[in-house]
Amino acid sequence: MTSDSQHPVVRRKKNLSPIWILPVLAFVLGLWLLYSYIIERGTTITVKFPSANGITANKTLVRYQGIVVGQVKGVKLDEDQKSVLVNINMNHTVENLLRRGTQFWLVSPKASLTGFEGLDALFSGNYIAMEPGEGPRRNEFQATLEAPPTLSRHTEGLLVRLTAPNRGSLNIGSGVYFQQVQIGEVVDFRLNNQTQEVVFDVHIQSRYQSLVRHNSQFWNSSGVAIHASRSGIDVELESLASLLSGGVVLSSPADGEPVTDGTRFKLHERARDARPRAEFQVWVESADGFSVGTPIRFRGLDLGQVQDIELTEQGVILHAYIDTEYRHLLRKNTRFARVGAQLGLDGVAHLDTLLFGDFIRLWPGDGEPHTEFSLSQEGELHREGRAFLLEHDSLEGAGVGAPVRFRGVPVGEVVEVTLTDEGVQSRIWIDAPYHQRVRQDAAFWLQSAVEVEADLAKLSVRSRPLADILSGGIAFSGGEGTEAAGQSRFALAVSESAAKSGPRVHLSLQTETPAGLAAGASVLYRDLEVGTIESLSLGKDGVTVQVGIERRYQHLINTDTRFWHHSGIKVEGSLAGINIQAAPLTTLLRGGLSFDTAIKGHENTQPGLPEDRHIYPDRHSALQGIEHLSLFIDSAAQIPAGAPIRFRGHTIGKIRSVSLSDDLANQRLEAQLDRPWADRFLAQDSQFYLVSPEIRLSGVRDPDTLITGNYIAAMPGTAEQRSDSFLVAMAPPTTLPFDDGLTLVLNQPNLGSLAVGSPVLYRQIKVGEVIKTGLAADGASVDIEIQLMPRYQHLVNQSSRFWNASGINVDVGLFSGAQISAESLETILAGGVAFATQESSNGENLLADGTRLPLHNQAQSAWLEWQTRF
Repeated sequence: MTSDSQHPVVRRKKNLSPIWILPVLAFVLGLWLLYSYIIERGTTITVKFPSANGITANKTLVRYQGIVVGQVKGVKLDEDQKSVLVNINMNHTVENLLRRGTQFWLVSPKASLTGFEGLDALFSGNYIAMEPGEGPRRNEFQATLEAPPTLSRHTEGLLVRLTAPNRGSLNIGSGVYFQQVQIGEVVDFRLNNQTQEVVFDVHIQSRYQSLVRHNSQFWNSSGVAIHASRSGIDVELESLASLLSGGVVLSSPADGEPVTDGTRFKLHERARDARPRAEFQVWVESADGFSVGTPIRFRGLDLGQVQDIELTEQGVILHAYIDTEYRHLLRKNTRFARVGAQLGLDGVAHLDTLLFGDFIRLWPGDGEPHTEFSLSQEGELHREGRAFLLEHDSLEGAGVGAPVRFRGVPVGEVVEVTLTDEGVQSRIWIDAPYHQRVRQDAAFWLQSAVEVEADLAKLSVRSRPLADILSGGIAFSGGEGTEAAGQSRFALAVSESAAKSGPRVHLSLQTETPAGLAAGASVLYRDLEVGTIESLSLGKDGVTVQVGIERRYQHLINTDTRFWHHSGIKVEGSLAGINIQAAPLTTLLRGGLSFDTAIKGHENTQPGLPEDRHIYPDRHSALQGIEHLSLFIDSAAQIPAGAPIRFRGHTIGKIRSVSLSDDLANQRLEAQLDRPWADRFLAQDSQFYLVSPEIRLSGVRDPDTLITGNYIAAMPGTAEQRSDSFLVAMAPPTTLPFDDGLTLVLNQPNLGSLAVGSPVLYRQIKVGEVIKTGLAADGASVDIEIQLMPRYQHLVNQSSRFWNASGINVDVGLFSGAQISAESLETILAGGVAFATQESSNGENLLADGTRLPLHNQAQSAWLEWQTRF
């Protein structure tokens, strides 16, 4: 054995065994997969849409710039039940775009006159588009109804704003044109709440933005503009695209300065409105013959036109303009005159105005530049003489252009006719030297071409020469006073005899309708003619009737005089027959007005003019007296003026006029009641209701109205307080058909064919009827209120069963065949209720008034077998 000892060898063991490599790799892979899953899963957002039409869960995609960036995962109804919430899973690549200003909208294919929208959705299906916005991050959004404006903040070009009084046919996408080349488009429009104007945002492409200058003009070129004049018909059409979708055209003056974003321009309605112009005013007494667009002409050339007409207390102002190049013609002594067609024996002057309307002729003058002018007469521009004013209640046969004669010789003409508060005013021109014949006491009268005096006793006709027949006109006698100055006023009489005789007593009367009245009709006092109707004119309160009473009958007029329509025929019709009352033939042919004293034998009647100037419809209303009241009824009611007001078939008044209220919800009926009965029906609790025919299968209600028309029925009141204003019900008030009869309320899901008046049957005998129908208090069923005749109400008790007996019951079985049953012919036509009672009535099972019971749809067979004895 050796002495050498063996020493152990120590080796350092490695800290990590190779076996751990796999778990570590698996853990890293798991982390990477988890990260990838979280990243790929994206973000879930909620978008509120007005409806889910075209949106399908797990199918509808979300696209941005044509790339799919999300998909709809769920759709549910919002809490307000008026919109839907759409849950969308968005791709992580667009998470940074989900901000407060981001917009979402549904894209679906649409077709219109201007083209197709969303055509790609026609093949791939509807999808949701998005437009990124600014603001903080968020996950809840409100969808818009349509795509936002196409202009983005990154788009190059020029953005200007146009203002117009209305939108017209312009829309988003409408083109902007210069020389018929599209250089931009309308990208948005909105209403300015303060100015009530429409503001259009217009984008001009960058390569064309230099065309927009500070003095550029924009006008609407939508549709087709057609302008007809003496030179022909001018048709303006910018392009076919502007015809379909609307368009805007601009001008680009060479001397203009460039503009910046946001510059505002006015959008004119037409191209001619955009041209530079010189504006001025012309004062006229009347707007007759003028309208917006009336041309202003000089030597056959249209220089401008009237652009607005303003009515003032002093007269009428024509706001007009001419092109700027003719501004030098507007001088202090420049004159304007209206030119229209004039008919004469030698032909028609200015025939073109019959087709294209009157025009304003400009006659240049000297002096300083001026912008306010007064209208002259066409004849005054070239003639010497003097103008006079004639006043009359009405003017017939002496219009503009009618000659003015002195001793049968034409010495002037009528140059203007205007309507005044007192009647008609004619402006005449007397040529020199004949204007010196007009003295301060001159007399003027209408010169009729043919004077006819006709009556049943004779016919007298006096004709003037043929030239006078064609032209008519005005004649005058010069007088012996001093020479009349220009613009002097004279009265114009209806005839030569009237001009030379004494004046009549003139009265102005008022009526709602001029039926049967005409100028020249007679005014009668107890069937004796004492005057005539001179004129009729439309006033604020109706028709104003001017009457003239001969002076020898003036004593018949007093403060209590009343006038009424003198009708030749009076017809009263009803189901009982027709009553016709005819006046004598002379009165029947001539008609007119009658008058008398309202209070006969009244000692306090004073001479003088009548205090009551109203024309009554008949003698009874005028002399006996009436009371006025106002009725209000639904605007859908059919009730004409003249309809009677009746009480139990007796006429106690009538409707005088019918007018619609300002809110269009009601009609205002101005009515009258005969004084003997007025007090009872003007009580505060009086009732009025409309009576009209009601046709049912069971018959016709109020059949007389089919012939005489609808009318108002009245029920008197008992209150001491009076009223002159009442509401008119559309249906008669509910009344009980039987006194002291038992009333019950039956309830069923639907009304069916039951109606007020439907019978209540017991063993097919009518024992009552339906008196009222309506919804139950909770609205889930229908209440039918019935009333039983007093002598039959003991047939009903707590054991009674009610069922709907309307129509026909058909029971079809495979082996039993068909069984058809009906309560009665009346219930087939008008509906009805039937009942059966199991037990006889006693003091314990009686029903109280107003008890509610169910109404069954049909009778059970056991109910029909009950044979209860009472």
